Amino acid sequence: MLLDICNLSQFMNIKIPVSWLRDYLKTDAAAKTIANHLNACGPSIERMEKVAEDYIFNIEVTSNRPDAFSVFGIAREANAILKSKGQKSIIISPKGITTSLEPDTPYKVKLDAQVTNPKLCPHFAAIILEVKVHESPALIKNRLKASGIRPINNIVDITNYIMLELGQPMHAFDFDKIQGSKMLLREARNGEKLTTLDGIRRNLTQGTIVIQDQKRLIDLCGIMGGENSQITRRTKRVVFFAQAYNPVNIRKTTQSLSIRTDAAIRFEKGLDLENILPALSRAVCLAKEIANAKIVSELIDIYPNKQKTLQIKLSFEKLYKYLGITLDKDKVVLILKYLGFTTSLTENILTAQAPTWRANDIETDVDLIEEIARLYGYHNLPSALPAGEIPNRQNSILKDVINLKKALKNLGLTETITYSIISKNTLKITGFQEKNAIELENPLTEEWQFMRPTILTSLLDVIAKNKYLDDKIKIFEIAKTYLPAKTSANKRNKHQSEIPRQNLKIAFALQNSSFLEIKGLIENLFEILNRNPKFEKSKEDFALVEKSQSAIVKIGDGIMGTFGLITPEATQHFGLEANVALAELNLTDIYSSPQVVKSYHPIPKFPPQIEDISAIFATAAPVAEIIDTVKKASTMAKKVEAIDIFEDPKLGENKKSVTIHIVYQKHTGTPTQQEVALARKNIIASLEKEFRAKIRK
Repeated sequence: MLLDICNLSQFMNIKIPVSWLRDYLKTDAAAKTIANHLNACGPSIERMEKVAEDYIFNIEVTSNRPDAFSVFGIAREANAILKSKGQKSIIISPKGITTSLEPDTPYKVKLDAQVTNPKLCPHFAAIILEVKVHESPALIKNRLKASGIRPINNIVDITNYIMLELGQPMHAFDFDKIQGSKMLLREARNGEKLTTLDGIRRNLTQGTIVIQDQKRLIDLCGIMGGENSQITRRTKRVVFFAQAYNPVNIRKTTQSLSIRTDAAIRFEKGLDLENILPALSRAVCLAKEIANAKIVSELIDIYPNKQKTLQIKLSFEKLYKYLGITLDKDKVVLILKYLGFTTSLTENILTAQAPTWRANDIETDVDLIEEIARLYGYHNLPSALPAGEIPNRQNSILKDVINLKKALKNLGLTETITYSIISKNTLKITGFQEKNAIELENPLTEEWQFMRPTILTSLLDVIAKNKYLDDKIKIFEIAKTYLPAKTSANKRNKHQSEIPRQNLKIAFALQNSSFLEIKGLIENLFEILNRNPKFEKSKEDFALVEKSQSAIVKIGDGIMGTFGLITPEATQHFGLEANVALAELNLTDIYSSPQVVKSYHPIPKFPPQIEDISAIFATAAPVAEIIDTVKKASTMAKKVEAIDIFEDPKLGENKKSVTIHIVYQKHTGTPTQQEVALARKNIIASLEKEFRAKIRK
C-alpha cells in the first residue's frame, strides 16, 4: 500500500490506494467510477495508477479543506458524493474512536497539565499509558515507509499513523523523563533554546508555542518534539498527546526556524477540535493492540471554549438565482445532509449548520450554494446567456492611467512594478505604526509581512539595488496603497475581515535630484492631468522627506500628496549614497477633483514689454504666493515666473533674494512706458505690503 503527502502553497496532494479507501468506504462502485465522481464534484484526481491488484488515487486537495487531507477525510467526501449520485455507499468509522479512556489499573499516575492561554492551544488532550516498546507490525511500517515517514518504534509509529489516517497530528512523551510530572504549555520567550528530535539546537522567539516541565522545555509544539523527552526502547510509560494550535503561531514559527513538518502543515490549516478525542481514542486502541498498553491515568482534557459552527440562513430564491435553475427543496436538504450538515426549513428559508470538520471553511450562504452546486455537479448546470438590462458602464480611470504612464515615459521616467508587501523594518522607516498598518496573518517570509501604506519605500529599494548601474535614476510607479478599514458598526464573525482602504497613488523617486526638479516634475504631471495644484510648505513631519525641504500639494482645500528631499535616516536605511527627491500623490483624489476649464484667447498682435524685478524677502515667504501677488497687482502681467532665488549672509539673517520675470502684454496695443511704470508701481506696493519686501535697485 502507498500513501504520499506533500504540501504546496495552494494545494495539498495525497496518494491513497483504493483498497485502503475501501476500509472506510463500503460501496460497489468501481475505482474508476469513484474517481470520476470525485473529480467532478470534490477533490481533483490528478491521475489514477494501477499497482498490482490495486489502484492509487493521486488527489489534489485545496488548502481550505484540511478535513479531506487524510484517508478517512477522502472516504467521507467520496461517500457524500456517491450518495448524491444515487450510488449505494456507507461510511465506516475507524476502529477504536469510541474506545473508553477510563483507567485500566487501580493505581493512577498524575500529570499536572496547564495551558496558559487557550488562544495558543484551544484543545489539549493527554493520557498516560504503560506500554512495551518494540517494532510495529508490518502493515503499519509499510504504510509509514510508503508515505515517506521512517518507522521508529510502535509508539512513535502510532502517532504518525493517526495523523495519516484521521488527519490529527499527535505526539508521545516518555513520561518518566518529564521532570516534576508537569506540562505547562505557553508562549516562548526570546532567546530560549530547545534541542529538537533531529538533534538541532534551536533559538526560539516570542510567539513560538512550547511545553515545559518543572525545569526545562520539552516540546516545540505543533512542529517537533524535544530530544530530552523522546521515546526509546527503555520507555515504560508514555504520554499520548493530541491537540490543536493557533495556525498563525505555527506558521510564523515554521518561517522563523525554517522548518516544515507534516504536523506543522496540518496545524497551519486549522483542525477540527472535535476530532481530538476520537483520534486519541483510536491511538489508545492501537496501543492496546500492538504495545500491550494499559491506561494508568485519568484523561486530561482541557477544552474551555467548545468549537461552534455558524447557523447560516439561505433563501431558495438566492440559491435559484445563483444556480440558474430550480432544484427540489428535498434534494437540496439531502445534499447537505450527505455532507454532514444539520438543516431545517421554514417557508423559503433553509437554515444549515456545518459539521465541526468544516468550521473554518463554511461561513456564508454563498458557501452553502457552492456545496450544493458541486455535489449537484457543475457540469449539470445549464449554460445560458446573461439576461436582463445591461448595466451602465462604470467610469474607469484605467485609460487615463495608461495615457499618464505614456506621458511620463516621454518625460524620461522609467516605470517600476514592485511588490505591495513590505517587511517590519521597512514599515518602521515609513513612520506608520504596526497598529495602523495591515499585517498578514500568514506571511510567506519576514520580508513580506505588511501591506505597504506607501509606494516610496519600494522605489527607494529599487534605486538602492541599481545605484551602481546608473547615477541618475528617475522612476515612478502607479499602484495601490493599503490601510486598515475604518471601524464598522456591523459585527462580523471571527472568520471575516474587513476590506482594507485602498488608494491609487503615483510615486516618484529621482536620484541625484533637487527640490526644484521634483517640483517641476509635479507641475508637468498636473499639466498632463489638467488640474490646477497649489503648493504649500509642509506643516507636518513626513517620515521619508525633510520637513525643511518638502511641500504639500493641494487642489482646493484637499491635500493630494507631498514631495521633498529624502531624510538622512531613510538614506542610511536604504544604503543610498546620493540625494534622492521623492513625491507621492493620491491619484484617486486627483481624478475625483474637477478639471481646469481651459479658456482660449487669440494671440496678441502687439509685442510685449518685459522686465525683471528683484527684491529681498523673508526666507519663509512662499514663492508661489509672491507670484500670485504680482499677477493680482496688474492685469497686464500675462506671464510671471521666478527666475532666480538665492540666499546670502549679506542680504541679512533669514533673507532671500527673488528675481521675478514679468511679461506685460495687451490685446489693444503695445504697453506704453507710462502703463508699465504704473503697473510696476502697483506691483512693488503690493509686494511691500504683503511681504515687507525690499526692492533691489
